[in-house]
Amino acid sequence: MTRIILGTVAALMASTVCVSAASAGALMKVGVADDGLMQRLPGRAAGTAAAWQQQGVDQSRLTLVWGLIAPDGTSVKRPIDFDARDHRSRGYDWSAVDTAVAALRARSIRVELSITTPAPIWASSVPSRREPTYRPDPTEFGDFVHAAASRYGTKVSSYALINEPNLWQWLTPQWSCSSEAESSCRAASPGIYRELFRAGYDEVKALTPRTPVWGGSLAPLGTVKRGGPKTSLGPLLFLRRLGCVKENFARDRTSSDCRGFKPLSFDAIAHHPHSSWRAPRESNGVADSVTIGTISRLTKTVDKIQARGGILNGSVGGSEAKRKRLDVQVDEYGIQTNPPDGWSGVSLSRQNDYLQEAAYMMWKNSRVKLFAQYLWQDEALDKLSITAGSWQSGLYFDDGTAKPAASSFPNPFWVDLPRRSRRARVWGQVRPGAQTKVTVQSRTIGRAQFAALRSIKTNQAGFFSFSAVVKRKTAFRFYYDRDGYGVVTSSVRTVKPR
Repeated sequence: MTRIILGTVAALMASTVCVSAASAGALMKVGVADDGLMQRLPGRAAGTAAAWQQQGVDQSRLTLVWGLIAPDGTSVKRPIDFDARDHRSRGYDWSAVDTAVAALRARSIRVELSITTPAPIWASSVPSRREPTYRPDPTEFGDFVHAAASRYGTKVSSYALINEPNLWQWLTPQWSCSSEAESSCRAASPGIYRELFRAGYDEVKALTPRTPVWGGSLAPLGTVKRGGPKTSLGPLLFLRRLGCVKENFARDRTSSDCRGFKPLSFDAIAHHPHSSWRAPRESNGVADSVTIGTISRLTKTVDKIQARGGILNGSVGGSEAKRKRLDVQVDEYGIQTNPPDGWSGVSLSRQNDYLQEAAYMMWKNSRVKLFAQYLWQDEALDKLSITAGSWQSGLYFDDGTAKPAASSFPNPFWVDLPRRSRRARVWGQVRPGAQTKVTVQSRTIGRAQFAALRSIKTNQAGFFSFSAVVKRKTAFRFYYDRDGYGVVTSSVRTVKPR
């Protein structure tokens, strides 16, 4: 963020009446997920939470890995005298979670708990396989969720159950095959997840009926190949099989995992629409995938499944459960950078641009209620397993040095000028949210200075939006006075009629 010099040249453009920020995602929450800082690095939770509060973070996701918190995670035998439903039972280790929850609540940041596999090996339905993701026992999972919900109660604002269940790293088997031929393989993980989620959902609702429980938490794509120990399902295929509908959305009650089908209730659907090195608006062209530019694929699929009774909206009762559309919670989205990741990272400047465009896109989608950055700080680069190891999507390098995206996080800004149009939407946010006066400036290319275009107040969540006519290539930015920081400016956005 830099101090600005006020321009004196009048803006050579016309603008329309302000478009109210009460439209679209006017109150969309800002989130961050970074378990490294909050749970794995001792002494970092309190300072991180304080920084997040200053930067306008509303909510943070904490991941509770079942096999790390429960005792004897690598044993095939359940511990003697261990009561999995009692969070005080000897062997449970909640210490890192306790510290993180306390740090977030001290800074008035809402807590989402993501309770997930890998499980203790003794909690697998087939512990002799010694695979912590293989068919976890739903009753055992329900007991663990009961313990967590008993411990944290109303300190938690929402739960998510099983992280990225469409990936083999979190749940197996993904496929069940009767032969080596791929054509013999059917999706197995949705049925396994269905029973795990149901067990966990019921436990949360029995203890805290008003606390939302989100379903999904899906990764953006699966693998092309079917079958095999390291293959995964695309999120849309996963959802169709979860709701026991066919590819054309006709009901399926005859497949072996759909006999006696009972739908799940989701209070919202969470998704992780990572787009890798692609621009946010760019589709990856992969069937059954959902990246940030194709969120409509997710909502259209979920709506069709819901209409056929395959998934219900648990936030309402009666017939509305099949009609009221599910909110979308993007509780994880990140863009990896090069440096340090030369395999899957984009340049630092592109990360900065992509994150701001993505925030605008999610705000524009009225179904999206949360947009969360993943991560805050890079993990140490895993050079031995770079394609499946650590993440470098932070706003800061692993040594704490800021990337350009760290400066724009408190004030994302985007100007959207559609092709063959001269009317642009000028959008931004000031974090933390408040009714803040911002001044938007413009400068046509060739002019020396920026000039004030419009002064406007943000809404209570910090958003503003208005439309402007763009006649030629024009640069935009906005500035505002932030307590303790002085006058700060946004990134510059340059658009040209095409």
